Amino acid sequence: MSFVGRQTEMASLEREFNSNSPSLVVVYGRRRIGKSTLLQEAASRHGPHIYFQAERLQDGLSLESFKNAVRDALHSDEDLDAASDWGSILRWLARAAEATPKLVVILDEFPNLYDDEKSLPSVIQKFWDSGRMRAGNMKLVLCGSTISQMEGLLAERNPLFGRRTMQLDVRPMPLRDAGLLMPEWSSVDKIACYAILGGIPKYLEALDPKSSLHENIVKIMMSPNGILYEEPKYLLQSETNETRRYASVIEAVAGGATKLSEIISKAGMQGGDHVSPYLERLIRMRILERTKSFGAPPKARENRYFVADPLFRFHSRYVIPNSSAISRNFGKEVFNRFVRPDLPQFMGLAFEDICREHVRLFAQERMGAPAHEIGKIWSGTYDIDVAGKLLDGSWVIGECKWDGSGTGESILRKLSEVAEDATNHAPASTHFVMFSRSGFTPGLVARAKTDASIVLYEPDELIDWPDGLDLDLTTNPTP
Repeated sequence: MSFVGRQTEMASLEREFNSNSPSLVVVYGRRRIGKSTLLQEAASRHGPHIYFQAERLQDGLSLESFKNAVRDALHSDEDLDAASDWGSILRWLARAAEATPKLVVILDEFPNLYDDEKSLPSVIQKFWDSGRMRAGNMKLVLCGSTISQMEGLLAERNPLFGRRTMQLDVRPMPLRDAGLLMPEWSSVDKIACYAILGGIPKYLEALDPKSSLHENIVKIMMSPNGILYEEPKYLLQSETNETRRYASVIEAVAGGATKLSEIISKAGMQGGDHVSPYLERLIRMRILERTKSFGAPPKARENRYFVADPLFRFHSRYVIPNSSAISRNFGKEVFNRFVRPDLPQFMGLAFEDICREHVRLFAQERMGAPAHEIGKIWSGTYDIDVAGKLLDGSWVIGECKWDGSGTGESILRKLSEVAEDATNHAPASTHFVMFSRSGFTPGLVARAKTDASIVLYEPDELIDWPDGLDLDLTTNPTP
C-alpha cells in the first residue's frame, strides 16, 4: 500500500524535523488512524531516525528493547551497554545527534512506556531542561493512541507542560484522501463506505477490492471473526474503565436521543450530573459531538448530541441489536433483513455530515472563499442541513439529498424562503448549496449556469480532487 494523503500533517512534521533547534513533539490519535505510518514516512523522508514501538513488558524490559532498536538504527553499540536507565540513554542519544544532526527519535505507544516507568515524563523534562539536545538539535517524538493520557502530558500538572515544541492531533482522513484507499468502486459506494467506516486507514486497508461494498461490510463488521466486529469495544476499553456505561450512552444517542433528558432516560441513568461526565469523555474521544443550532447565542442551552464516529454509528444501529445472530454466522441474513432496507435512512444523516465537512474543507473551490464556520440550523418549523459563513462574510445555506430522484427547483425555493429568517436578514450574498446523490433536474442545472449563487454538488465532485492540483498524494511504499 502506497502512502497517500496527510499533506498538512506531513508538511508540519517536515518543518519541525528540519528546524535548526531541538524538538519535543507530542502526537496522538485513536488506534489504527495511521499515526505510526505517518511518523515513519516523515522520518524516512528526513533521514536517519530511530523508531521504537513500545509494548506492555515487565519492568525494565522496555529499556532493553529500546536500546536494541537504537543499535539497529544507528549500527552502533558504543557505550550503549553503560546506559542503565532512561536518563542515561537519552543523554547517549543527544551525543549521537551531534554526529547525526537533527536525529529523529520516535517513542510510539508512549503510554506503554509510561506505565512501565512512571517517572519517565519527569526524566524527559529534566533532559529537555538540561539543554543537551541543542548541540545536535535532536528531535524527540512521543506518540500514543490513548488520547486521554497523551493529552494529559500537555496538562499543567504534568512535568512536560509548556515544553512541547509541536503537538499533532491526528484525525480521520477526509473523504477525498480516504477514497484513494478504497477499491475502484463508484463514487456513491465510496461515500457510503466512508459513512460506515470513516477515514481510518487501517479500516479501509481491510477492504477486499474483489468484493462489493456490501460483501465487505458483512465480512469485516458483521461476522464474529471480522476485524471490526468488536473494534468499538476495544476502543472503549483502551480509554475507559466502565465500558458498559459508556456503551449505553452511545447506544442511546445512536438510537435517536439527542437531548440530555432523552439520553438520561434511554441510557437508564439518573440525572444530568451523572450522565454528563460520560458525555464529556465521549466527546473528547471524538465518538460523540455536542452542537447548537448555528447562530444560537453562546449561552443557549439547546444542545443536541450526535454520534460523530461513523463506525460507532453503524455498529450501534445494526451490529449490537443483532449480535446474537451475527455470533452464529448469520451476518449476511442480518444485513439483508435489517441493514439493506434501512440504509437510505442511515445514509441520509451520514451524508449531511459528509457534505458539511466538504464545505468546511473545500468551499473556496466553488464559492471563492474558505469556510469560517459551518453547521446546521434547526427550529420548530424547519431544519437546514448546511448553514454557516465563509471568511468573506457571505452565507451558506444548503440541502443534502441522498435518496430519491434528481433534486429540483422546489428545493431551491424552500431554501430561499427560510434563508432570510434563518440568517437573521442575511445580506444578498448567500450561496444556495445543494448536494444530491441522484443529480439535479435540467431546470435547476440551467439556473445554476446563469446564477453564481446556486452551487450544485454531485457524488463525483465530493470524491475527486480538482484537475490541475499538484497534491503529491502518492510516494514510495511505506516501510
